[in-house]
Amino acid sequence: MTNPPRSPARGGRASAVSILLALALTACSSDPAAPTTTAPQGFSVMSNAKAGLALAVPSDWTAIPLNNSPAVFDRDANRLRLANPKLASILNQARVLGQSGGIFMAVTPDGTGNANLTADKPKEKKVEEIVNNSVAGLKDLGATNVVQEPSTLAGKPAIKVTFRLPVETDTGTVPTDEVQHYLLDGKKAYILTVAATPADVSTAIAASLRLR
Repeated sequence: MTNPPRSPARGGRASAVSILLALALTACSSDPAAPTTTAPQGFSVMSNAKAGLALAVPSDWTAIPLNNSPAVFDRDANRLRLANPKLASILNQARVLGQSGGIFMAVTPDGTGNANLTADKPKEKKVEEIVNNSVAGLKDLGATNVVQEPSTLAGKPAIKVTFRLPVETDTGTVPTDEVQHYLLDGKKAYILTVAATPADVSTAIAASLRLR
């Protein structure tokens, strides 16, 4: 059956409706607001609406804008490196992190300590499997003093892993104490890592994390 011809007036109304629908879809597709959290004294809240996260870190830390495009990351990293040359080594780590599921990173003023969060869709079905595979990988990298225990992250059951890892820095290999929290939420696995920071700071950062 042949479709009846459409009058110019009807076509104009249809075009107007199409434009309105397109505008509505654009508005609906914008990222919802980031979750909210509270910051202990001496900490500041950092949030990312697109990634759907908020957490608190010490107020003198610097946020690193992660990006899976090396060119975009290098442009932003160069500005940070010029402002604080001490960040040069940690920025190299951030470049790799941004291409491997990193959605947040903040570092200490001297560039030795940091907190970072990754998110991806794992092949494992249980958080215990993710932890076991990660621990095996850490041990291959020389991790020692590995301890696992139950924890809570973003208000949900998680697993906390503490360990000491030899980390390459500008001054050589340094044994670094790190804490990781593993959370499997729906189809996403989140890993919060806090390295080379006092235990109370690491605990406060993990307690502040909120996810959308």
